[in-house]
Amino acid sequence: MNLLVPAFLAGLAALAVPLILHLRHRDRDKPQPFPSLMFLEQITIRTEQRQRVSDWPLLLLRLLLLTMLVLAFARPLFRSAAAAGADARSRAVVVLIDRSLSMGYEGTWSRTLDSARAIIGRLNGNDRVAVVAFDDLAETRQRLTTDKAAAAGALTGLSPRARGTRLAPALRVARQLLLDAPFAAAEIVVISDLQRAGAVGVAGVELPAGVTVRGIPVGPARWTNSTVHAIDAKRVQQDDRLLLAVKARMQHFGDSAPQERTARLVLNGRDAGGQAVTLNAIGETVVTFEPVPAPEGTVAVQVALTPDALAADDTLVAVVPRDDDLRVSVLGGGGEPLYFERALGIGGAPGIRIERQGTPRSTSREAAVRVYWDMPPEGSLQPFLEGGGGAVVVVGRRLAERRGAISPLLPVSLAGTADRLADRGGTLRDVRTEHPLFAPFREVPDALSAVRLFRYARLDVSQGADILARFDDGLPAVVERRVGNGVLLVLALPLDNSAGDFPLQPAFLPFARQLVMHASGRDAAPLWRATGDRWALPGTLSTPVVAAPDGSLLRPTADSLSAAVPLQDAGLYRAYAGQVGGETEAVVAANVPRSESVLTPMDTTELLLGVRADGNASGDSVSSVAAGPQSDEVLERRQSLWRVFLALALLALVVETVVATRGRRGVARRVATPSKSP
Repeated sequence: MNLLVPAFLAGLAALAVPLILHLRHRDRDKPQPFPSLMFLEQITIRTEQRQRVSDWPLLLLRLLLLTMLVLAFARPLFRSAAAAGADARSRAVVVLIDRSLSMGYEGTWSRTLDSARAIIGRLNGNDRVAVVAFDDLAETRQRLTTDKAAAAGALTGLSPRARGTRLAPALRVARQLLLDAPFAAAEIVVISDLQRAGAVGVAGVELPAGVTVRGIPVGPARWTNSTVHAIDAKRVQQDDRLLLAVKARMQHFGDSAPQERTARLVLNGRDAGGQAVTLNAIGETVVTFEPVPAPEGTVAVQVALTPDALAADDTLVAVVPRDDDLRVSVLGGGGEPLYFERALGIGGAPGIRIERQGTPRSTSREAAVRVYWDMPPEGSLQPFLEGGGGAVVVVGRRLAERRGAISPLLPVSLAGTADRLADRGGTLRDVRTEHPLFAPFREVPDALSAVRLFRYARLDVSQGADILARFDDGLPAVVERRVGNGVLLVLALPLDNSAGDFPLQPAFLPFARQLVMHASGRDAAPLWRATGDRWALPGTLSTPVVAAPDGSLLRPTADSLSAAVPLQDAGLYRAYAGQVGGETEAVVAANVPRSESVLTPMDTTELLLGVRADGNASGDSVSSVAAGPQSDEVLERRQSLWRVFLALALLALVVETVVATRGRRGVARRVATPSKSP
């Protein structure tokens, strides 16, 4: 037996108190009146010695009481497996193996496999084991089985992947697996570098009551890591040449010493130069490469550092889209589209070229988007939309006066004008910020609520159309309909300053650009995406074939909107029409989430903060324990021997009370006296 707080043994000095009291105890004689002693025989009284314990049972009970109290406060425990109360039931162990990118740090993966094999090898014959591999998703490699060879075989082929870390999905899968062993001693073993970022989402996960969770940290004791975490690339005009300017943002983690590295730039698979880099110990380092002639079309950009202990995050890829100008034809409107045209002329990537057309007959065939300003569309619009074009119909005062359906293509009919001058103008509400049209306002949805609108058209929406935004009186403000591969948008929202102040609001510029970008199908896209995301292919690809970074070919099937490809690995994904070869229809870059480069581990005691036991309405967390032998604190908490000693102390107190009330006095004994001789 061991003691968690042996300092309380000093309380044993209190055992001297009852001993001293017993030795100093003296019976007090009480005189008793007696009428006469003449008839009593005089005998000799032998009195017991005063410095000797006269009541040993009572003294021992009091010493036992104090001893039990001292041991209870010292928190005793047993360290041996048998004495610790090991569970006699068979075990059901789920081994969760982290295979995220950070596990590729030098030496970490070999320790991971060794730990997993050791856990499987130490199981008894009746114990069952399951193997789950996880990154940002969880995969069951082996369900609960008593076959150790099958469990060890499940480790074959595992390796770190270019994915992030999320522990929550793995815990949910482990919970489902443990349902197959309801009467076994359940245990979950997490083998990971225990990145702090991986605990996001764990709060709220529920595990069966009584499950033991152990974390086995296999990450490096000391670590350093450098990474390329961002690329800025844009085309610039220098004299008569078009150049591509690239900046890379890099960061060093783990120690305070600057790092000397070399960064190289690769464009479309060709080396475009490099330079020496001194990575700052604190903060990021910006590397600006010399501008190079810009390749035509889409450009695949790669920036790579010389490899370190975690080489997988030393390279970042990006795709710079083609810089073709977006052609927009604005039909009708006279001078009303002035604010709209000026808003489209601001900015670049891509630039927007506006063509003013007087009548529908003169519409440019090269325009990607047609904007009908307060006028009905012409009959040639349908084949234009079916071929992938986009159209925007801005319903103003003149068009609203027509009432009824004005075109079979339009998903609305007109019902006059709403006048809001009396109530100081209307506003927008029920804006679907999850829609690509309102992507610029997802972080600032209140930017659109500041718009004041005094007159706008009343629209009756037909079936098959989506209402993307409404006015505060419930009338539709923006309506969308898909025609073939194209998009048709109808706006009752005024875009001029005669019916509202929208053109004067800061939200007008991003809305105007996003309006034509969405209608054209060229929504602003990031230079790269994170692994684990899904890439929605252009709707114009009827039978897409996608070449993945590992060389495999993917043939995604289309859902109700378009085909989507899961980005499993880091690198470039290239989409082709029908078969691989010829011109690439679309390209996307995928990189590992930045959080994988920060290897700061969490303590095993933080592993399951916020995880609750099933049916625990109070929200108490499930406890986790560290790897290897359990700590004295955990053993003492599980055994709770202090409760036993406290119960023994209470029992001794009861017995002591009974014995003490009985009393024990000095007794006079008759002693035979020698007879007198006559």
